[in-house]
Amino acid sequence: MEARKVVALELLAIVVAALVFVVTFRVRPAWVDFALAGVAVALIAASAQRSRRLWDAVLAPGDTPKHRAWVASAAFTAVALLVLVGLAAVNAANSTQPFAQRAANWHVIVAMALYFPWALLQQYIFQRFLLVRLLHLVAPAAAIALTALAFSCVHFPRWPVMALVVVACAVWSSIYYRTRTLFPLAASHALLGSVLHYWVFGNDLLNAWLP
Repeated sequence: MEARKVVALELLAIVVAALVFVVTFRVRPAWVDFALAGVAVALIAASAQRSRRLWDAVLAPGDTPKHRAWVASAAFTAVALLVLVGLAAVNAANSTQPFAQRAANWHVIVAMALYFPWALLQQYIFQRFLLVRLLHLVAPAAAIALTALAFSCVHFPRWPVMALVVVACAVWSSIYYRTRTLFPLAASHALLGSVLHYWVFGNDLLNAWLP
């Protein structure tokens, strides 16, 4: 019971910090965002041992082989790609940038590689850090749903992106719960995130990231 109270206090602190972050995002300078992100990452990294102990205490849903994470992630990514292609075709039809032009932009390949470390960090934060704490407080289905909702809120106020990522994170969380494997989830995240920007929205991430 004491462990559950500690976990609840941890999550309460995260919720309060997140609310302050969202409420003040229009009035604070950009450098503060980077500073806050650095502090958050440092605190999460410092709690790695605690997260490992918490995961060790979670009842595993079965002896799922690690390679199943790659299989499940690949299957979900394939289905999600079909959805994104459909959205991209519709979006391109209503814009001056044809879908063929978006799909032919080779920058998307480089963007995927650069996106991967950021995707891996996000997966670590939400799957390794947040999900396990929720699992100590609520049932697995609720923990997965709350993790997906939290991940969606991080993308506020981009409503279309929020709607897509809440589904994606629910799938990724389910896979992680069964396999405890992050890399295939990060690969799926990097690929789908890059395709979303390049094909659906017509944004060139490489031009935005590099001088």
